[in-house]
Amino acid sequence: MISNLVRATSIAFLFFSTTALAEDVKEIADKEWGSYTEPLVPMGGRIAARLTDGQDPQLRRELYKSIFAQLSSGYLALLYADPQYPDFWPIQNAAFNSFAPNPDNAYYATPIQDDGVYRISGTRGTVKRVSFQIGTGQFLPRGEHDDQKFGHTLANYDLDSIHHKKDGSFEVILSAKRPDGYKGDWWQLFPRATNIFVRQVSYDWIHDIDARLSIERLDRAAAKPRQSVEELERNLKQMSVYTEAFMTASVEFVKAIRRDQGVNKIAYRDISDASPMPTQKYAYGGFDLDADEALIVEASLPKQCRYWGIHLMDEFGFTMNWMNHQNSLNGFTTQIGKDRKVRIVISPRDPGVPNWLDTSGYKTGAIQARWENCDTWPEYTSTKINVADVRKYFPADTPVVSAEAREENIRARRKAVQMRKRW
Repeated sequence: MISNLVRATSIAFLFFSTTALAEDVKEIADKEWGSYTEPLVPMGGRIAARLTDGQDPQLRRELYKSIFAQLSSGYLALLYADPQYPDFWPIQNAAFNSFAPNPDNAYYATPIQDDGVYRISGTRGTVKRVSFQIGTGQFLPRGEHDDQKFGHTLANYDLDSIHHKKDGSFEVILSAKRPDGYKGDWWQLFPRATNIFVRQVSYDWIHDIDARLSIERLDRAAAKPRQSVEELERNLKQMSVYTEAFMTASVEFVKAIRRDQGVNKIAYRDISDASPMPTQKYAYGGFDLDADEALIVEASLPKQCRYWGIHLMDEFGFTMNWMNHQNSLNGFTTQIGKDRKVRIVISPRDPGVPNWLDTSGYKTGAIQARWENCDTWPEYTSTKINVADVRKYFPADTPVVSAEAREENIRARRKAVQMRKRW
């Protein structure tokens, strides 16, 4: 009898002690978790106030969706990435599409430190270009405006500038000084470097083969130690900062384009403070089109040009859904006239011509075009017309694209996007 009573008392004491401990943990965890999530709550209202029509309920919900996309990207940037143990993570793609990523590009990034010794290796693939932009500042890796607007570019390295074996494999060391006795390919790592931004540029999405890339830090032990509480805390606290900084900058980016470049027109814009590439020029403009309107954009094709492309973005500065709509074209997918003129039509409604950029249900947005390594920089003309008059601006031999053919084109496009290396 006494032993049973003691046993019951012990069980009761253990139960209540465990419950008390659980309550203590809950209180602690609620406070900690709240310190990470509560800063996210007012973010929607602050960014919505920057929109041209914050009263639009659909636009607001698209904004919230975009915030979640940027928050997801923040996990990779802050809680996964590590300059001590780098890995090229997908910073921009069809899911993470802030700051108008080019649909022809697969983008990757990693934080680095300027005193590190890094080895980049892999295989070249067949895409048009694989480039490595070495940058400063903490905006790209952490969302902090600590170096002008986005940080300076210290160097641009092209994968075609180094040696490849017959199977396309390569290896290059990135460090402040060439390692003693090392005779292989080497890229200089300049002081204040904080990140590497990678672009893989493709024309023919379904047939081009993306490069396979690896990066490792050679002046650290191979095995990565467990992260400390202090490091985890610092990065978790940064999630809201990173998310709002990217969202705000992306929204303001497209607002500046529409303000400075004008609406229903396109012209070159200097963005050297954000992404200087000596061989590339960017052109931008806004669009504002009703259901029965279209914008004809024309430019003369240079005699020599390594790459060119054009695409559309929404009011948040996010590239529109390019997997399920034809809202981007490049030098491979655009039909060129016999006079070497590029003629593109931007409209909400299908005009039945090959070179159509679909506004994807948006009345307003922005245009971005890139020209890379060209002998001349084409000037654009733009004309706003009724969509029924589109064919008057195209050569007589321009094919008619039927609704059925467009459907098949979109299905082929969807397949091609998924065939690329994105994650």
